[in-house]
Formats: sequence, structure tokens, C-alpha cells
Amino acid sequence: MQAKGRGFPNWGYLLLGALAFAGFYFVKNMGQRTIMKAVLGGPGDLISMAMSSARVSPRITSRTGEITAKNFKVEKLGSTKDSLSFRFFLDGERADATVRLWMAKRPSGEWEIVKSDTVFTK
Repeated sequence: MQAKGRGFPNWGYLLLGALAFAGFYFVKNMGQRTIMKAVLGGPGDLISMAMSSARVSPRITSRTGEITAKNFKVEKLGSTKDSLSFRFFLDGERADATVRLWMAKRPSGEWEIVKSDTVFTK
């Protein structure tokens, strides 16, 4: 008598596929925001909002074309500082844009963008 092979059940493959899709979706949409919030604390939400709005800004996309990738860099990061300089890079179809933000923490505890600068390169 042959022993029946107990393979991985079909519902298990479906469950693994659903978990992989959920993980991919979380990292794509919420992962960067969650990481920035954990690393930067309060200004993380403001920076995430600035990056999202810059990606669809008509002023930027008119020069760069559709944005294909984004990258970011924090300068002079410190948890006790009341100011922060942040730079992110947008790769477009026709040109690239570098957006630099200077942020300050107000006495009320709220973070605010006090200055921004955008540089376009081909």
C-alpha cells in the first residue's frame, strides 16, 4: 500500500499569496510614512505630505514629466534639535528635481516648513 503524499493544501497557497500582496501594498503605500514617523517623530507626517504633494505638483511635473522614482535624505538629524533640513529627489521622464525643505519647531510644538527650494536638472 502506498502512503498518500500530504502536500501543501491549495488554500495555503492562496493564503500565502494574499499575505504577500498585503505586505507589498503596505510597504508601497504606508511603509515609507511609517518608517519616517518612527525615525523623525513629529516632522515625519509633514515631510510625507510634502513629498506626496510634490509628486503631483503641476509646477514640478510641467518640467520633469511624470515622476518615476523618489528618494530622500535627512541632513543634520537630531532628536533634540528644533530645526531640520530635509532633501528629497524626484526622478522624472524629462528631468529630475531636488526639493530641499527647511523646517522649524514652533514653541507650540508643531513643525512648520519655513523655506523650500526646488532645483531642476536634466
